[in-house]
Amino acid sequence: MKGRTLTAALAAAAAVAAILVLALGGGSNGTALDPVAQAAQTTARAGGARMTFTGTVSVPGVSAPITIAGSGYVNFGAFEGEMWLSMAGLPPSAASRLPGGTLQMTEIFKSATLYIGSPLFDGKLPGGAHWTKLDLARVDQALGLDPSSFTSGGSNPAQYLRYLSAAGATTSIAGHERVRGVPTTHYVGTLDLLKAAAAQPGADQAKLKAALGRLASQTGAAAVPIGVWIDGQGRVRRLSLTLAEQTSGQQVAVAVACEYFDFGPTPTVNPPSGSEVFDLTERTVQGLSSTG
Repeated sequence: MKGRTLTAALAAAAAVAAILVLALGGGSNGTALDPVAQAAQTTARAGGARMTFTGTVSVPGVSAPITIAGSGYVNFGAFEGEMWLSMAGLPPSAASRLPGGTLQMTEIFKSATLYIGSPLFDGKLPGGAHWTKLDLARVDQALGLDPSSFTSGGSNPAQYLRYLSAAGATTSIAGHERVRGVPTTHYVGTLDLLKAAAAQPGADQAKLKAALGRLASQTGAAAVPIGVWIDGQGRVRRLSLTLAEQTSGQQVAVAVACEYFDFGPTPTVNPPSGSEVFDLTERTVQGLSSTG
C-alpha cells in the first residue's frame, strides 16, 4: 500500500476518534427528540465519562484490517478529552519502523482543537516538537462548512441524531443487551447527511447542504449506519458507526465503537503548548484548497 494511502487511513481513524470523543456534547434545539437523541442529551448532562474505543480500518491491498484500541475520558459540556490509542496490523513497510510493529498515539481534544502525540514523531517534527496540532474549525471553513454548525455539531453524533430526527428518519429497537454488565436497549438507524442538511434553517441550509453534498460525493459517506445502546437511566453506554471514504482513488472502510462508563467529573485537559507543538493547520488548509 502506498504511503499516502496509509497516511490517509490513519487520518481517517484519527478523525473518527475525534467524533467519538466529542460524541455526546451539544444542547437541545427545542424540538421533540426520538429516544436515541434524547439519550444523547441525557448523557451530556452527566458531565463526563470514562471510555474505551475499538475500531478497524480496511484498506484495499491489505489482507487484514488495521485495528485500533484505546481508552480515555471525555467532558461532554467542555468539549474536551484525552485518549490513548494503539494501532496494529499496519503494512510491513510501516510496522518495521515501529517498536513491536504497533503505533502508539495520544489524542487530546480541547474545544475545536486536536493534538496528536506519538513516539513516531520523535526527531521528525520541526523544532524538536513532539505533538501536532490541528484547528478543526479552520479545516471546516476550508471545506466550506460553518464551524458554529458543523464543528460543534457535525462532529457530534448527538447533533447527528437531531439531524436524523429533523430529516424525518427514525431509529428502531434491535434488541436488549448488556454492556459492561449493564442492561441496555440497542437502537439502530441510518444517518442521511444530505437529508439532515436540508432540514437546517435559513442560510445554514444552503451552506451546509452544499458542503455535505461535496463531502458525500468525495467520500461516499452520505449514509452513515449507527448503533446506540441506552441504559435504564437513559444514558448512552455504547455508540457505533461505520464510514466508507474514498482516499487516493481507493475506498477505505472505517468501523468504530465506543463505550462510556463511570459517569461524572473528569480530569482537566491540559494540552501541550509552545515548542512542544507543531501546528499542521495551515498546511492542511492549503492542501484542501489546492485539491478543491
